[in-house]
Amino acid sequence: MEQINTKKPTINRILIANRGEIAVRIIKTARQMGIETVAIYTAAEKYARHVENADIKVLLKGSTIDQSYLNAAQIVDVALRNQVDAIHPGYGFLSENNDFAQRCANNGIVFIGPSPAQIKMMGNKDEANKIAEICKIPLLKKVKGTVQQILEKAETLNLPIVIKAAAGGGGKGMRVVNDFKNLETELNVAAAEALRYFGNASVYIEEYVQNTRHIEVQVLADTHGKLIHLHERECSIQRRHQKVIEEAPAPNLSVTVKNNIINDALLLARHIGYTNAGTVEFLLTPNGKHYFLEMNTRIQVEHPVTEEITGVDIVREQIRIANGWPLSISQQDITVTGHAIEARIYAEDPGNNFIPSFGSIIDTYMPKHPHIRIDAGAHPQEELSPNFDSLLTKVIAKGKNRAEAIDRLNVFLRDYALFGIKTNREIIMEALNDPDFNAGNYSTSFFKTKKKALLKQKSIDNNCINILSAAFVALKNYRKNPGNDVWNQLGYWRSWHHYQLFIQGKSVRVDLKNVFSDSFVIVVDNQQNCTVSHVNIEARKLTFLVDNELFEVCYAVSKAGICYIQYDGLQVQVTDIPENNQKKMESDNLDAIRTIMAPMPGLIVDVMVQEGEQIKKGNPLLVLEAMKTENIIHAFKDTTITRVSVAKGQQVSLNQLLMETE
Repeated sequence: MEQINTKKPTINRILIANRGEIAVRIIKTARQMGIETVAIYTAAEKYARHVENADIKVLLKGSTIDQSYLNAAQIVDVALRNQVDAIHPGYGFLSENNDFAQRCANNGIVFIGPSPAQIKMMGNKDEANKIAEICKIPLLKKVKGTVQQILEKAETLNLPIVIKAAAGGGGKGMRVVNDFKNLETELNVAAAEALRYFGNASVYIEEYVQNTRHIEVQVLADTHGKLIHLHERECSIQRRHQKVIEEAPAPNLSVTVKNNIINDALLLARHIGYTNAGTVEFLLTPNGKHYFLEMNTRIQVEHPVTEEITGVDIVREQIRIANGWPLSISQQDITVTGHAIEARIYAEDPGNNFIPSFGSIIDTYMPKHPHIRIDAGAHPQEELSPNFDSLLTKVIAKGKNRAEAIDRLNVFLRDYALFGIKTNREIIMEALNDPDFNAGNYSTSFFKTKKKALLKQKSIDNNCINILSAAFVALKNYRKNPGNDVWNQLGYWRSWHHYQLFIQGKSVRVDLKNVFSDSFVIVVDNQQNCTVSHVNIEARKLTFLVDNELFEVCYAVSKAGICYIQYDGLQVQVTDIPENNQKKMESDNLDAIRTIMAPMPGLIVDVMVQEGEQIKKGNPLLVLEAMKTENIIHAFKDTTITRVSVAKGQQVSLNQLLMETE
């Protein structure tokens, strides 16, 4: 192995132009290298984890993304005032903005990434496709040009087709079209979205190959002419065209196909003289043909799975390359050991089309596991903002083989808990237990084709009701530590011996009897007695015996007294607070519903109808952006719009009136 340069680096202080888990990740490696870090943040993020971990903290002016994390001038000014040597952009935000990279260079600040020219070259998909074509890398058939030019030539392609933003990725501006009559509308929506996210409304269309796999290759290149790869990753488990589960190496990939993909990735990087870390992405068809998709000129969200199987710290190599040092490793040093799989935990509601979930994280429970890596950005009591991405935590499991890695991730997720908000944790567990996934037999359509089965709600049987009831009564009466929590002020064993609990929509009667110093007996819904003993309450964790059988749950209690209990992987709200008596509508028929409310706080980015307009069920009404995700609100019936209460560019709150209909 090549000797690592141990001289003190000229990069002594790095500003991280990012937030959340990737900022925390970069700080970790920088600290190991003896490099100081500067964190930037908005007023709402004063207690965020990346701010707590950095050596220097700087409050940005403004609260929106445009005013803060996308404000290149302000970020460079902060860097100059704090005498930083380099800026690490992470992923997203300005990470693939060539103007930002050039601004850094103009001010004598090292940009930890490729050159501005390389970012510009690969950031525009049209240019990237031209380079791939020169390199004779396979490409899917495309149509480019203005919206009108695309419409004129669209039918030269076979349906379905996909619209893509020319200037960006991450699923933004991407839409699948199955009927040419819908193309013009979808082109305009995609172009508007591309303009908002990338400042460029250019889009193009290409043939959409169904049941493809998404395979990518991690490359590293220094300024001394050395280019290596860190093998491939599988990123086919996606929702909204964004990745959810990634793994390395890719399962069921023949040596020939793997080598073909890796060789094309290296060919492309070598052709443009690429430097720093980059990822070349491909689509792989069921018959083994691969097609160039794009190149991301930054560190990827899913980089940990590659680090786990190769032992290479990609952030460290990024900093070394930016410092002018050669790579610390050569291709012959890279060996694949074991298997790694990553789950992205998002604040979202899978049962409601994966819309972002908001509110405060009441508490978290993080099990200890020797083969689990956590890259986390969120922490307890954090208030989730609609301004930022919904990614909270990445959980990475390592095993000696794929089956062991999957099993370890499943075991961890069964107990891992984020209380107070909805997350995709449970649907990830369902995916991990799916037979096709376990066989490595899946594609980018996995969630779409299996959505119904994956979202099927687990039924709570009588035994589970007994366990949840026992946990609630134990927590309600054994919590004696002083504090502000409402339950800590209730005293020890209240005088009444009856609870009316509400558990996942069910009303449950629990009678408490025979209370002893070390046990108690409950009767649930007038069924058999359950003896609860050996109660042991720790922070976020509760163990007890029910009829001499040991049970363990994770828990959190909100200030309102609602108990969140997670048992056997299922998280349930349990409370003895009577549900509000909701006024029942005169009819359950949708025709009786005349208002459209905001399903989340966010920004109105487009209003597509006007007062007096007749609409059909399923028509798009408006676009609401939250957590960097655009959510289209559709008509729920054939009707007429009688009132539009919001306008483009307006911020709205949860349940705010958007429209009224006949």
